[in-house]
Amino acid sequence: MYAIQKTNKVLTAFTVTRDRLFSKARGQLTSPEILPGSRYHKDGAKIVRELIKQGSISEDAYYNLVGRDTGNKLLETNIFAHHFNSGEITFQSTVMKRYCEEKSALWESKA
Repeated sequence: MYAIQKTNKVLTAFTVTRDRLFSKARGQLTSPEILPGSRYHKDGAKIVRELIKQGSISEDAYYNLVGRDTGNKLLETNIFAHHFNSGEITFQSTVMKRYCEEKSALWESKA
């Protein structure tokens, strides 16, 4: 019985921590306006979908998806990371990647 209670406490603590981290991740997506109904949603969603599928994309692929101006604007938001040595674009953090994966419906193409 004690082992079950201990396991439940660990799961509860994990869930609370995860929910807090995901709440912060969602907040990070609000400011750059890439959530549904926001200014950069369509372009941000293109990038998120590709990163979910591939893990990383080349700098060229990134800018081909959204253009140089929008691409630079989105890189300033700290949602995506530009790795200069490899020329790859990834999610800025594992938490952001996991949040975007779990909320994949936010990024589905309506076209």
